[in-house]
Amino acid sequence: MFKSSVSECVSNFNTEPKIVTSRSLKNRSYIMYYSDGVRYRLYSGTNLNIPIYPNKAISVAERNKLLGKLLFEVNKAFETGYAPQVVTEVEPIKVQKVIVKTTEQAFRDVEYAKMTSPLSYDYKKELKRLVDDFLKFLTNDEKADDIKNLEQQRVEDFLNQHKATSTYYMGRRRMLSVFFAEFIRKKLITDNLSKNAPRLKTKAALHKIYTKEQLTTILQFLKTNNEDLYICCLLAYCCMLRPHQEIRLLKRKHFNDSFSLISLSGAENKSGRVRVVSIPEYLQPLIKQRLSTVHEPEINLFTLTQTTYNDYYFNLIWSRLKPAMYSKGILQKDQTIYSFRHTAAVDVYNRTKDIHIIQQLMGHSTMIVTLNYLRGLGELNSQQLKDALPVLEFI
Repeated sequence: MFKSSVSECVSNFNTEPKIVTSRSLKNRSYIMYYSDGVRYRLYSGTNLNIPIYPNKAISVAERNKLLGKLLFEVNKAFETGYAPQVVTEVEPIKVQKVIVKTTEQAFRDVEYAKMTSPLSYDYKKELKRLVDDFLKFLTNDEKADDIKNLEQQRVEDFLNQHKATSTYYMGRRRMLSVFFAEFIRKKLITDNLSKNAPRLKTKAALHKIYTKEQLTTILQFLKTNNEDLYICCLLAYCCMLRPHQEIRLLKRKHFNDSFSLISLSGAENKSGRVRVVSIPEYLQPLIKQRLSTVHEPEINLFTLTQTTYNDYYFNLIWSRLKPAMYSKGILQKDQTIYSFRHTAAVDVYNRTKDIHIIQQLMGHSTMIVTLNYLRGLGELNSQQLKDALPVLEFI
């Protein structure tokens, strides 16, 4: 800070004032000069008691005009023997912004992202219920605190409330882990508190498949009682499509002209990849008959309109027909619509012993998924054990 006479000003004035600016309004502009090796900057006319504020301009042209005016006034001040009282402005230090997000907001943000993603209705429903339950469990202070301050023990306390069965506990643990994985990706936290929680050993549920006799009998029963469900189960078995999120949504555009192929985009099947499925020759006439008069690509295979049945349509029909199938002895416990797809997988495995083929036919994202799928059916383990049984030749 200084004030001097004309002679002192001339002797101390080492460089001419000049404009320093840019083409962007985001960068501040100023008048700069050196005096005795010290750099001075004037960002406005405040020190000259003149209302000139270039950095408040709304356009580059206006700012440049004001800078020119400010430069004129600075030079005029020096010429008249008055050195403006200036303050050396220190460049602001750029401090990295610290992301602070409350626990409640962090969970709600991920929940919103999942709700607007192409996930199944049931999965979204379970995610939402989990978030509501977890936030209800936390105290108001915990919900309002930074997500990084959430304690491991609180997550474990929440999960411990769901130990009625190990399967349910592990399901909630796995789903909660989805949220913490997103928090880590967003750099809100460093550890997955759900994965750090203890694991419980689950008991594998056996997905019962149909025998060949059952398969024929049940399909004949469905053909007589409900054609929609009959076609759905045929497609689940013959084409290994998923009943509710793939078969139910099939439209005319998904079939080729000869009704020998079904093509699904990545957004239309669970694996997220383009999937092309062959239709066996014995099934093609039935599909062709259903869609023979349909030319509009958006017409649904079952409603024969542009609308589709609701998510639970096939389950509802199945539940209505199930008592009759039980009474006739053609259906067993743990056999469902999905059992047609399971049965097809086992049939292909028994004939080919090629897991890669099953992966491709079923539209699994990885071979690990296929291996787990076959283990869930009890087929992979039983076949391997059968082949490894000890041999005894003298009996």
